[in-house]
This record gives sequence, structure tokens and C-alpha cells, in this order.
Amino acid sequence: MSNSTDKQFRSLIRSGTERRKILLRTNIILLLALLTMIFIVPVIHSVDHHFTKVLLGIVVVSGLFAADFNKTAFRFLFILGTVVILETMLSFFFFRSKYLADLTIILNILFFIVVTGALVTHVAMAKEVYGSTLICAINSYLLIGLTVSLLFVLMDIVNPESFTQVDSTKGSYSTFIYFGFVTLSTLGYGDITPDTPLARSFSIFTALFGQLYLVTIMAIIIGKLLNAKKTTE
Repeated sequence: MSNSTDKQFRSLIRSGTERRKILLRTNIILLLALLTMIFIVPVIHSVDHHFTKVLLGIVVVSGLFAADFNKTAFRFLFILGTVVILETMLSFFFFRSKYLADLTIILNILFFIVVTGALVTHVAMAKEVYGSTLICAINSYLLIGLTVSLLFVLMDIVNPESFTQVDSTKGSYSTFIYFGFVTLSTLGYGDITPDTPLARSFSIFTALFGQLYLVTIMAIIIGKLLNAKKTTE
């Protein structure tokens, strides 16, 4: 099959009704997993740490099929996702392994960054706004929040003095999921404050990036809706 024919075939699949249905289903699963991760984990994390790891695994699996990837990107994500899931499974048996836990966090961050980029690209390249397009935009924002939360966790692991009023021995995931989304949305309650230059700089970056993302993604979606309205008139 020639390159031009292959591109036309992939374009047909991506723009087809069946492909939109698949994307809608996978993104709904991803959305439910992310919402559970954000709202439920902070409540039960102190009771069952493994539940967090299982949810991260579900997010990884659903993220593999949540957007259109080229072959290279999909293979990379598949390998990375497989390693993440294996690391998660191993963590059930080696719960006290600090290095295993740190590696799992790093791999999750890499995976979420690639998936977020693919979701944003899908929204930007979509010719029209469908339900799957809107959910992709929501999922990408939630993945950004989860990614920065995990980066805050890493900062606290590397330097426990990066933040004040954070007990590193209890609920670090839930604490930094809260702090990550509060910072991303620029609420900034002040109950957790960054103390090191790196933590402060990244907190500023997170707040700015969150606002820029919302402005940009809203402009893209509104622009597509206006173009669709002009076309139908």
C-alpha cells in the first residue's frame, strides 16, 4: 500500500462514525478512571494504597486507546504501558521497595505526557466538534493535573523539604493530587507552600500553564463551532 493510500485510509478511519464511537467509549472510561483517581483516592488512600496503583493501571490501559497514535508512538506507549503495569503488579509483592515505587511514578509521568499530547493534537486536528472531542479536551486537562501532581510527588521524594505542611509518610499521593490541581486551577489556598526554588518555579509554571491551556483549548473549540455554523448557513 502506497503512502498516500495509507494516509487516506487512516484519515477515513479517524473521521468515520465508528472511530468516533470507539474514541468516545475509551475516553469515557479514561474520564471515569481519572475522576475516581482525583476524587476517591484522597478519601481512601490511607486505607488501601494498592487501590491507587490499580487506578493508575486502568488510566494507563485506557490511555493507550484514547487517541490516534502513529505506529511509532503506539509501540512506544504500548511498551511503556506494559512496563508500568508490570511495575504496578510487582509493587504488590515488593510494597516496601522505594526504587520500584519511584520508577513507577517516573514511567507514569512519561506515559501521561505522551497521551496528553496525543489528546490535545486530536482536539486541534478535529474538523468538527463531537462528544469525543470535548471529552478528549477534558481528559487532557485532567491528565495535565495528574502529571504535575506526580511531579510534585517526585520533588518531595528527592527533597522532603520542598514543601511545608506535608507529611511525606502519609498520603503523599492524595496530598499532592490536591496540591497539583489547586495550583493548576490557580486557587492557591496556601495550606501547602513550596519552599525550594525548584518547587516554587514549577508551581508558577503549573499555574500559568493551566490558564494558558484553558484559554487555548477553548479558543480552538469555539473556533471550530463557529466555522461549522458558518458552513451550515
